[in-house]
Amino acid sequence: MAHDFAKQRSTSSSSTKRRASSKNAATKVSQSRTHWPWFFSGLLTGLFAAFIGLFSFYQPGMIQSPANQLATQEETSENAAEGTDFTFYDRLSEAEVVVDVVAVDLQPEQEEDPTVYRVQAASFNTRADAENLLTQIHALGLEANIFATEVLGQTFYRVQAGPFTGNSNAEDAIDLLAGNNISGAIKIRVR
Repeated sequence: MAHDFAKQRSTSSSSTKRRASSKNAATKVSQSRTHWPWFFSGLLTGLFAAFIGLFSFYQPGMIQSPANQLATQEETSENAAEGTDFTFYDRLSEAEVVVDVVAVDLQPEQEEDPTVYRVQAASFNTRADAENLLTQIHALGLEANIFATEVLGQTFYRVQAGPFTGNSNAEDAIDLLAGNNISGAIKIRVR
């Protein structure tokens, strides 16, 4: 007895495919049927809520014809006009309050420390590096300059911000520079 195993494999795989496809089809049909009851129950619930809201808005006795509404508005405006008292200027003069005026001499605030400082941000061997830092300091809103100084025969370009009057202003400038990644700034007393 000879068996054809090739046919047996194909028939077994085709029957497996048929079973899988029939399961998928059944799942798709059952999934497509399940959303309609939810849809209609939500629709009916929403319509019912709108219906209840509509009747709660219009209570008995609130529905009037446009002619009745106009007559009611005219009556209320006539009643309001009869009872209104336009004596604003008389009441204003009665409500005046006399205030004692005391002269105050205001002096501008003076800094406790009249010393002038400059804040040296850095010192460079090349002017190009000094100008790059100067541009960054100007972008921060501080006034700054480059000062060329010769030390032991070599020229250094110092970038200094200021002048600042008082120690607190110079310290604020140092904090601003440090907050913007320009660290190592020092305070120099000018006078």
